[in-house]
Amino acid sequence: MTYACIRVFLSLILVLTGWITSTDVALAQSSSPFAAPLQPFKLDRARQVFMRTWQFIHDHYVYPDFNGLDWQSIRAEYEPKVRAAQTLPEFYRLMAEMVSRLNDGHSTFLPPQQAGALQSYRLGSGTASVTGLAASLRRMPDHSLLVLQVIPNSKAEAALKPGDRIVAIEGARLDREDRAHLLYGRAGLVRVTVQPPNGAPHEASIERETYSTALIPPPVVAHRLPDDIGYLAIYDFLSFTTGMRAREALLRLLRDGRLNGLIVDMRANDGGMIGQMVDVLALLIDGGSAGSYVSRSGEVDAYTIPRGRTIRALDDVPVVVLAGPGTNSSGDIFVAVMQASGRARVVGMPTPGNVEMLQALRLPDGSVLWAAVKHYRDPKGRFLEGRGVQPDRLVDVEWWRYALQDDPQVKAAIGLIALGR
Repeated sequence: MTYACIRVFLSLILVLTGWITSTDVALAQSSSPFAAPLQPFKLDRARQVFMRTWQFIHDHYVYPDFNGLDWQSIRAEYEPKVRAAQTLPEFYRLMAEMVSRLNDGHSTFLPPQQAGALQSYRLGSGTASVTGLAASLRRMPDHSLLVLQVIPNSKAEAALKPGDRIVAIEGARLDREDRAHLLYGRAGLVRVTVQPPNGAPHEASIERETYSTALIPPPVVAHRLPDDIGYLAIYDFLSFTTGMRAREALLRLLRDGRLNGLIVDMRANDGGMIGQMVDVLALLIDGGSAGSYVSRSGEVDAYTIPRGRTIRALDDVPVVVLAGPGTNSSGDIFVAVMQASGRARVVGMPTPGNVEMLQALRLPDGSVLWAAVKHYRDPKGRFLEGRGVQPDRLVDVEWWRYALQDDPQVKAAIGLIALGR
């Protein structure tokens, strides 16, 4: 299974384990609820994991110059460190550190516990449990944590609502100090400062609790706005059910009558599986190109939107897509295809162009390497990496500070729909 970019994984790891970036020196230490247990270190297996990881990057990494890195020198630097490692946490820290040296914002190394938690979330199997704040969060450019969803019937539900932001943890402002890891990893109360979109900030003490990853709500939310405008937010394409959930959400909106327009909000979408993204495109576009991926050897993988899957009641409904700096990976690609096909206009801010394809290498110890192996080209043949999508209507605001009904970008989208009728 291939994915676009890595941000979706880092965002999910923020939710599941409290990790913040793949270069964090605290990786695989005890602050994670999935931290590797202290057990006899099997050096022979460590050598095998190290060599297979290094070799896969050597053979398949998208940049022939390894993003300006001397990959042979990296082997000479890290091989003795791996041989000298005495514990699993130390070994996994070194592996994550080595892969992060590629510095592409995509490639990463996940130890077995984190790789297993991610797989459980994708499948909705509920085999992984998390101890921490029972909410889906997304880091915003001002370093606050936007609450996307709260697990129903959880301890967090009384204190947090979607659209709230956590701006401080244990009295420390997040724009001055990174304390997101304190939300996860152990039971007990954590004190946070909550900023509602329309109200004054207030403090709340929320109990960290243990919950199954299967309880995390689906990453699809839909509302009917005034004047019969549909609103569909998709937070990622990580789950195998995202396409199905999007179809169900749109059909629910249509049960109350015809829509005069549809807003698809991708501003907090961290990407995920290309196939799920194409499945959502197929609800609105009847066939055509979804772009292609190109490897460093010139091999091309073309993606086609299947025919016959559109929701017919939406065929003539004008669509506006909201996008911005938080639109990543296959979310970014979704915006590019909707714009290039002429099916939608884009409102908001430029997207980051964070769209390299990742391929997974599953290793004998249960860990997983995710390595960038291909570049994306949009349906018009333009490379998107580092360029992103330019909106048709630029609305430069910090949208996460607003309630949905007051959001200037949503208002601009409604205005475009009115003009296009």
